[in-house]
Amino acid sequence: MSENINGICLLMCPEKERWMREKEGLLHRFEIDEKTKHFKRPKADPNKIIKCFGRPAAGQIMTDPSLLRPASVLLSTIKYLFTKIVTRTDVDWVHIYDFTFDRLRAIRQDMVIQRISTPMSIQLFEPIVRFHTYAGQRLCERNISEFDPKINNQHLLECIKQLLVLYDVLDKPDKFELHETMEALTLVNNRAEMEALYILLNIGDVSALNRALSLPEKLRKSEEVRLSTKISIAWHLKNYVLVFRLIQKLRPILVCAIMCNLRSLRRETLQIMSAGYNNKVLTFPGLKLQELLLYKDIEKIEADCKLFNLIFTNQNILFQKASFDNKVLLANPEMYYTSQTLHKFLPEILLGHS
Repeated sequence: MSENINGICLLMCPEKERWMREKEGLLHRFEIDEKTKHFKRPKADPNKIIKCFGRPAAGQIMTDPSLLRPASVLLSTIKYLFTKIVTRTDVDWVHIYDFTFDRLRAIRQDMVIQRISTPMSIQLFEPIVRFHTYAGQRLCERNISEFDPKINNQHLLECIKQLLVLYDVLDKPDKFELHETMEALTLVNNRAEMEALYILLNIGDVSALNRALSLPEKLRKSEEVRLSTKISIAWHLKNYVLVFRLIQKLRPILVCAIMCNLRSLRRETLQIMSAGYNNKVLTFPGLKLQELLLYKDIEKIEADCKLFNLIFTNQNILFQKASFDNKVLLANPEMYYTSQTLHKFLPEILLGHS
C-alpha cells in the first residue's frame, strides 16, 4: 500500500489557486478583499478565500502536498463556513448553499486524497452530513433551477454512508494503532444522532431498519435512535398518523431529515385515506387533515388535492378511491419550519450543539 500523503497547506486555499483565480477573475463575492472590490480584477482576502472543488485534469497533480490542507485546517474551514458564511442574511440563502456545497466537496476531496485517519474523518463528515440535511429542508420549496433536491440528497446519502462505515471501523479497535485509538476516545459522541439521521433519511428502507435494530444496545436505547426506529416501524406498519405524531417529538436536525421524505409520507397517507374514507357524498374535514399531516395552511392541502385529483370543497376533502391519481408519486414540497426559524438554529445545528 502506498504511503499516505500529508498536506502542508495551512490556509483555507492554496496560494497557487488563489493567484490563478485572481488572474482569471474567478473569485466568489464571499472571498474578495473589500478594499479591492471595485477593481477590474479584485484581490482575494487570504483569510476568506477557500479552495474550490475541481475535477482531475490531464497533467494536473492532485497529490501535491502544497495544494492539500491537513485535517486540522479542513476542520477549521468547516467551522469558518458554518459561522461566517451560512449565517449571513445579506444574501439569498440559495447562493450561500451553492458556495458552501462546492467548498465542502473540495474538503471531501482533500480527505480522500490524504486518506485522513478514521477518527478525524468522522469529525469532518458529521457537520457535512448536517449541512446537507439542513439544506434539504431549508430549500425544499425552491424552484428546481435554483436547488436540486436529488443532487443534494445524493451527496447527503454518500456522506452518511461513508460515515457509518467509519463508525463500524471504529468499533474494531484492533485495526487502529495506539495514537489513533486515543484520538478516537476523545471524540464527541454524535453517533446516535447520525444513526438516527440515517434511519429517518431512509424511512421505508428495510436495510436501514435492520441496521437500527442490530446496533449496540447503548445506541439502540439512546433517545434519538429509539424514537427514529419507532417512526420507521410505524411507517412499515402503514400507521402514518403515528409517524406524523412522533415527528413532532424529534430534535430540529432530525425533523429536517424526516422532512426529506415528507412528500412521499403525505402521498402514501392520502392514498390510504382515499380508500378508507371512500365516499360519493361525505367529506373529510380539511382542518383535521391539516392537523394530522402537519400542513401549515389549508391552501397546501388544496394544492395536493388538485395534484392527486381529489375533490376539495368548502375546505374539506371528498376522498374517492377511483379518482386518486396513482401516477403521481410525490406530494408538493412544504417546509416544516419557517426560513426565519431555521436561520435561528444556525450555526449550532450544523456544529452539533442543537
